This record gives sequence, structure tokens and C-alpha cells, in this order.
Amino acid sequence: MTGSAQRSAPQTPLAVAVRVALVLVAVAPFVPPLSAGVPGLEGIGWLLDQWFAYQCHRDPGRSLHLLGTVLPVCMRCLGIYLGLGFGALVLRPRLSVVALRVWVGAAAALMVADVVAYWAGLYGGWAVARLVTGLALSYPVGIALVQAARGERV
Repeated sequence: MTGSAQRSAPQTPLAVAVRVALVLVAVAPFVPPLSAGVPGLEGIGWLLDQWFAYQCHRDPGRSLHLLGTVLPVCMRCLGIYLGLGFGALVLRPRLSVVALRVWVGAAAALMVADVVAYWAGLYGGWAVARLVTGLALSYPVGIALVQAARGERV
């Protein structure tokens, strides 16, 4: 990580666009259930739902139930989406290439360990563990994507 005394690069249109896009990615899992029955928004919800059906197993037992509705992604995928958005929003800590690689590598190893432990029957799988491993993996990626869009060396 770099020192906090380092000034952040100026906002560029690309950096703003990347930040907005990643925040929208974080909100996306909530759109299908919230847009159901809303004229004009149902199509957007349907398109997002199709994407989520393609990329996530969508097991209701591993998904967040919100206001009587199951979100269209599992907890781990929700963590990945939220982590990208929060990383882009918070932009802390500033990450060097080495720090980014170490963080993402450690988070990926933790995620794999969680999956293997579940498959081995060591535990029934905790929704919070899935959410946290997803967040831990994607949060630094959100930061790095905005840093790169600003022209900062990542």
C-alpha cells in the first residue's frame, strides 16, 4: 500500500464512469425484485435476472431473502457485486500492485478453502462466510479499477 500522504489523481470522465458503473453493479441484484410489476422497469429487471441466471447457481437456500423475496444471486455473488461497488465508492486503502495481488490472492485462497470445506462436509456453509469471501475478493478490485481509470499506477 502507498502512504496516505499521496494525493489522489484528478477525477477524469473515465474514472467517474467506472465508479458509477461499479456502484450500479452493486445495486443490480436488488433491481429484479424491486422492479417487478413496475411498468417501464420490468424489462431492466428481466434482463438483469437473465444475466444472474447465467452466472450464478441461484440456490434459494444460499441467497438473501429480503422482504419476502429471494434475491436473484447467492450470498457469495452478492458479496462480489457489493464489494466492487463499495471498493469503487470508498477507494481506501490505496493499493500498490503488490498489495492488490496479495489481497486478491489471499481472498481467493480463503474462498477456495470455504468451498472445499463445504464440499468436504466440514460444515454446512455459512451465508455470512459466503458474503464475506465475495466482498473480500472484489473490494480491492473495485478500488484498482477506479485507480486505473484515473491513470494511477496500479
